[in-house]
Amino acid sequence: MNYHHHRLHCSHPQHYLVRSQYREKSGHGHVCDLCGGGCSGLIGYRCEACDFDIHEACADHFQPAIYFFAHTWPHSLALGRVADDNRICDLCTEGCPRGSLVYRCVPCGFDVHPLCSTLRAAVRSPLHPQHELGVLTASSLRPGQFYLCSACGELCSGWFYSCGFCGVGLHVNCLNGASAKQRDGGGSQSNSGGGGGDSQSSRVGNTLLDAAVSVAVDAATSSLASAVLDSVVGSDDTAAAEQ
Repeated sequence: MNYHHHRLHCSHPQHYLVRSQYREKSGHGHVCDLCGGGCSGLIGYRCEACDFDIHEACADHFQPAIYFFAHTWPHSLALGRVADDNRICDLCTEGCPRGSLVYRCVPCGFDVHPLCSTLRAAVRSPLHPQHELGVLTASSLRPGQFYLCSACGELCSGWFYSCGFCGVGLHVNCLNGASAKQRDGGGSQSNSGGGGGDSQSSRVGNTLLDAAVSVAVDAATSSLASAVLDSVVGSDDTAAAEQ
């Protein structure tokens, strides 16, 4: 066996993975089992027997166990397969299907998608360059308090980023302006009135995975940020091509 072209990985320890160059066309059907991004045109590792694929960058970045800001130290999270059908990611609140890979704290029942685990506790945004933004969850706000996203003007539900000094809130997917629909007058302030509800929770959860890598550019390795971001951004085009 040529070990330069094969490796074991904690996400699939039962078999050696073969280093593979996924072609632009034939790679459309392959998705990274760690981050969920497409493999088309990228280098990765594959187990043909199990139809298992991971990006090379993901294989280098994701470790068997991690510490994560959203779960209280000293508990670490271990990478493993979901064994039942009722798990959700505690960060984005989207489902963790049976058999999918998650980072989990077994004593606490805390789960997070591998890609969601690349999010940072604090980030910088060109939409609010004056201060660093900290991650916040809507469930921690005072009764009646809510934030409107300073980029798109919609309610900040679930996890989002905020500036405590200025009352600015930004959806994860609005941090870099990609989804920005700037409102007149600039940043939104936190509010103490009613309104809101959780009507946007599903939308925020659905977009969080796609946005996670761009938020984590400074946290992840440069190879992970470039390779996986390209695959995630192109996932919609890949799906269209398959149709």
